[in-house]
Amino acid sequence: MTRVRNTPPARTRSASTRLVGVLSAPVRADTWRYSAHLLLGAPVGALMVAYVGLTGYATVAGLTVVGLALLAMLVRGTRLATWPEQWRARVLLRLELPLPAVVRRRSPGIVGWVRDGLTDVTGWRILAFLLPSGPLAIAMAYATVLVWALPAAAATYPVWCWYTPPGWNGLDVAGTRWHPDVWPYPLLVGLVGLAGLVAAAWVVRGLAALDRLRLRWMLRPDVGPDLARVLERRRDQAVEQAGAHLRRIERDLHDGAQVQMVAVAMELGRARRELDGGGDPQAVARHVAVAHEQAKQALTELRDLARGIYPAVLTDLGLEGALPLLVARCPIPVVLDLDVARRPSAAVESTAYFCVGELLANAAKHGSAGRIHVAVVRDAAALRLQVRDDGAGGAAIVVGGGLAGLVDRAESLGGRLQLDSPAGGPTIITVELPCAS
Repeated sequence: MTRVRNTPPARTRSASTRLVGVLSAPVRADTWRYSAHLLLGAPVGALMVAYVGLTGYATVAGLTVVGLALLAMLVRGTRLATWPEQWRARVLLRLELPLPAVVRRRSPGIVGWVRDGLTDVTGWRILAFLLPSGPLAIAMAYATVLVWALPAAAATYPVWCWYTPPGWNGLDVAGTRWHPDVWPYPLLVGLVGLAGLVAAAWVVRGLAALDRLRLRWMLRPDVGPDLARVLERRRDQAVEQAGAHLRRIERDLHDGAQVQMVAVAMELGRARRELDGGGDPQAVARHVAVAHEQAKQALTELRDLARGIYPAVLTDLGLEGALPLLVARCPIPVVLDLDVARRPSAAVESTAYFCVGELLANAAKHGSAGRIHVAVVRDAAALRLQVRDDGAGGAAIVVGGGLAGLVDRAESLGGRLQLDSPAGGPTIITVELPCAS
């Protein structure tokens, strides 16, 4: 007996799914996050209006030295003014926004500091967006209150319709007296209110989408005239880094596995000559045994070399699985603090892994360290790793050295490396790799 199941057409299921999605919008968590985002726009917008007003005052007073310094400080401070917006976008809109570029120091002294602030293109651009953003954020907060309050009052009208003001005698609609507190009119008003709540949810979602576009435009990455040169420099660094990596692999093969394989061939050649000449079987066995040991050593070196190219455990388990194994191979005691809640990209992972490996090797080889502390933490904007040892200190970044290679690795991803290694120690090396997502 064949059982036939009455399955509705796919188009019907899709339409019903869309209908459920439309009607459930008022009770979805993201709708309330968007509402909170828009409501918080009122105090944030007030702060932006005050900031722009203070900047306007500084502009009017800019003919004085104090006024120019205040104006430069406010233009540079627009990055701080964007922090509330970035927090709202990250927590409530789930939108990761890039940090504005820092002000470049081009001129020394106080006069140079003021000149750099007044010519800060990024600061002026953000200030131009702050000018309409304050009133717009306040208007969106006010609209959010209205679109929720009015339908909510109508939806709950069947509950409070009995509480009419004294002397209430209905409403005059087109010359007709209408008593909305007489059943079934309260029920109809409640149904209209429920439909209004659905519409309000979608209005809020639309306002949040508009505000998302505003934030993306206000905090978009800077594109300066020297962007092509920066990209060209990073491309050249990546090419040089890849070439150095290939040369290291070639050197490791030449000095390690190739030497072992030559020794294997030589031992097997001796064993063959013993067999051809009718020599001692024990001598043949010794040559084969030596060749076997050397072959195993060659396999071990090839495995280590492959692990150095890109460890399989890094692909499978990420930094949380690969770094403990890397630390365990260090001959010096290592304390590892690891907090990587979300996996970064493969490029960031591999760069962090090789940076930790290189820094551990340097500390063990050159630093005379007795203890190493490694901390790897990821937040919304970057992956930060720090290696600290209690060695002799005095480390420096020299051209062609290992630390210079790490600097190139970090800068090729838009990151940076900081070195603090006074004579006598300790040595603290911090690597920051951007990984916003």
